[in-house]
Amino acid sequence: MSWKIINRILGLAAINPAFRQQLQEDPRAALEIQGFELTPDEMEVFKRHTTLPFAQLCQQLFETYAPHNQESSGETIL
Repeated sequence: MSWKIINRILGLAAINPAFRQQLQEDPRAALEIQGFELTPDEMEVFKRHTTLPFAQLCQQLFETYAPHNQESSGETIL
């Protein structure tokens, strides 16, 4: 899964409490409503981790998917 996509999803969840709540209750619906098109495997990643509190969800996804060298990737970390 692209860190860029994860970062966009987590960024939206950070500023939109309704999306964040829906993401944790029904990740598939929340992501589809916002127009994120994920593969079944990518969707499973969110379903597997959304039982965590939001801060832990962010940390888990960061530890698992963030590129090792943020400066060279040109992507922003939340």
